[in-house]
Amino acid sequence: MKNKNASARYRLIDIRMNMKQKNVPTLLDLVDFVSEKLGERVSVSSIQKDIYAMRYDESLGFLAPIEYDNYKKGYVYTEENYSINKIPVSEEELQGLEIAIGILEQFKEIPAIKMFEDAINKIASSVKMSREQAQQSSILILDRPKRYQGIEYMSDIVDAIRQKHVIKFLYQPFTKKEAKKHTVHPYFIKEYNSRMYLIGKDIHPTKETKFLTFSFDRMNDVIKMNQQFQEEIIDKESYFKSAIGISLPTTKPEKLVLQFDPAQANYLKSQPIHHSQKIIKDTKTNFTISVELVINYELMALLLSFGDKLKVLKPLTLASNMKLIAKNVYEQY
Repeated sequence: MKNKNASARYRLIDIRMNMKQKNVPTLLDLVDFVSEKLGERVSVSSIQKDIYAMRYDESLGFLAPIEYDNYKKGYVYTEENYSINKIPVSEEELQGLEIAIGILEQFKEIPAIKMFEDAINKIASSVKMSREQAQQSSILILDRPKRYQGIEYMSDIVDAIRQKHVIKFLYQPFTKKEAKKHTVHPYFIKEYNSRMYLIGKDIHPTKETKFLTFSFDRMNDVIKMNQQFQEEIIDKESYFKSAIGISLPTTKPEKLVLQFDPAQANYLKSQPIHHSQKIIKDTKTNFTISVELVINYELMALLLSFGDKLKVLKPLTLASNMKLIAKNVYEQY
């Protein structure tokens, strides 16, 4: 692990080397300058290691052109006006920042994030300027995430989860004409396919309580109640481990055997359907895999997206359902 003061020392070394009004710094000059600014004595060996890291440590990203000038008897940058603060952000880094900022901007009403709103706005402005400057040479179009619908409820829901407070809201399923009232013990939030979902225990006055998934964009009148609840112990990290998407039927995971057109092999090797994917056969005429998954809507949609490039071998019930859907699609035309 790097010394916790290393970043500060790199910055101070850079400042001293860019002081044009002073002589080119010797090693001892750098030691004295850094020690004075940090308020503690820094060893010669530490500065020597820092110079080496600034030169050669690729993880820092500086690759600073520092050389010892025998004529001037000190350290210099061989590139005019070089500074570690002027290192350009790469296209990949710029895209990463854009995605992160796009997400943070949507959650800025949450108190924990709102306190950093000024910093987020400054970074966003800087990234925007960098993007505009690089626009002429950009070769990659980034599809920025759309604003999450229902995001205005995020703050209250997050507070309710942290404080273990019951929430109430109206919920409008796509398949129902009228919204229904729900009383829920909220547990955690999941993002999937540009939508936010709440996973919580639905408390019904007459029916058995059970865990359900609620989409933010179908919620209305979300109210955090003063009433607290006793949280059950659940493995939140593994909650969706056997599912594609966010639908969790009561059925258990099943072993699926899927036969693909060999042309799909490289794609499926680089982008597995699921972490449980195993290759059963890989030949010029046959590419077959197995996965352990619950059969839900999202899985069916994924399998259907492969069209005639996929044949379901097991389970037979899934194969029959796929055949029926294919027949119905055919009959539409």
